[in-house]
Amino acid sequence: MSRIDRRSLLQGGGALALTAAATTVHAQPKISNKAIKVQLSPVLRRSVNTMALNDPMLEAYRKAVAKMRTLPATDKRSWEFQAQIHNNHCPHGNWFFLPWHRAYLLAFEHICREFSGKPDFALPYWDWTGNPQLPAAFATQDYNGQPNPLFDANRSSQSVTISPTYVGAMKMSQIYAETSFEVFGSTRPSGQNSTAASWQRANGLKGPFESGPHDHVHTTINGDMMQLISPRDPIFWLHHCNIDRIWDHWNSLGRANTSDNLWRTFAFNGQFFNPSGANGTTAYNTTIAGVLDILSLGYRYTLPRFNVAVTVALLNKFINPGDPVERIPLTWGAAAKINVATVAQGKLAPPQKIKFTNAIESFQRLNLTATVAKQAQASSRIMLFIRNAEKPAEGNVDVRVFVNHPNPTADTSVRDRHYAGSFTFFGAGHDHADHGANPSYMLDITDTVSNLQIAGIDLTKDINVQLVPVPIPGEKTASEVKVGSIEVAIF
Repeated sequence: MSRIDRRSLLQGGGALALTAAATTVHAQPKISNKAIKVQLSPVLRRSVNTMALNDPMLEAYRKAVAKMRTLPATDKRSWEFQAQIHNNHCPHGNWFFLPWHRAYLLAFEHICREFSGKPDFALPYWDWTGNPQLPAAFATQDYNGQPNPLFDANRSSQSVTISPTYVGAMKMSQIYAETSFEVFGSTRPSGQNSTAASWQRANGLKGPFESGPHDHVHTTINGDMMQLISPRDPIFWLHHCNIDRIWDHWNSLGRANTSDNLWRTFAFNGQFFNPSGANGTTAYNTTIAGVLDILSLGYRYTLPRFNVAVTVALLNKFINPGDPVERIPLTWGAAAKINVATVAQGKLAPPQKIKFTNAIESFQRLNLTATVAKQAQASSRIMLFIRNAEKPAEGNVDVRVFVNHPNPTADTSVRDRHYAGSFTFFGAGHDHADHGANPSYMLDITDTVSNLQIAGIDLTKDINVQLVPVPIPGEKTASEVKVGSIEVAIF
């Protein structure tokens, strides 16, 4: 029986063979909230990568942004007021992250329609996997001899390129292979037991999608994008439009959102505003259940919309991140200094060794061939929880995480077999309103641990995790990184 780990399978190109099965015919969308004017025919949100500089959608976006910038900050349709909505209300590091931003983009899109005079305006998205360089429409200070409304001088560079480590095809294949919403979309706030508004910004664990592509695009662009006031940069809206597109595509692959009513019935009230009349606005209030069907909201990303089947794909076992079968706490010492590895150490008790070994072996007992036309799902997973990472008072870093590496440094490649992932501090060290406790992160280390075991590195005696903070180009570097706790969880 051959043993195929997730990483080698993805590198082999077999991760996401997509088959268009059938076109879905949709009824005319229903209006779930009268404050949002739903298009009779859903508009198509297109990739900015395919647009000429004078594409009608980009021209409309420039016109809308320029008008919004002229309005006083007290006007709910103004550029500054829209940015402050994010600063004051956005949830990050919990399962409200995706639906809140979907509703936020929807209301903003309607404001753009009003100010552009283009009733079928649809936000473009920036597919940073297909083209990781900042789109040209945003990179020049002037356009047609006039100041470019899409330019932001505060970015680290106007030719900034996002590393494929964070947004490349292999990384995205791993994200699409996720089957658990509370890993894909980040977890519920710790202890949530009601739908009270106070839970909106309470901390859960950031999943690999939020802490990976989402956070790293923000921190790589830098400037306004580093802060919770990031919507001041016009590229923010295209970045989050792509985040929304990826969520929609994840759903189209047969992945289900959580059915938990603590999520579905949670309401976003008094936070978003739809243009109404010559100078007015009306509140756009919605529950999460009201934003789950994008066609009913009046937009789409693909034409036609297909039901797709994943073939020859190694999918992650569905898990509840709050309910592992075993927890292995690691001893964490001093704060991690820049460019220096700090080690969290753990020893496995005999019962833990058995569970750990069984988890690895069950993961490796997969026998996939190119003729398999069914989803193959791993039967065990090993996750790493990094809790209460203290936000730097100023500056930022990219914290690289390794497992049982003898001596990792800032120069150790992210292709090293010990590398497990990384995290950064989006919104840290800036004026950003109360956003709850310090962030916590969740990394899937099943693949890393399995590869190390195959290479003869025995982790059942001692399991160590190394954190190596490295500078982010163009950003002031934080002096150190502190975390509250680190644990390995077996599912």
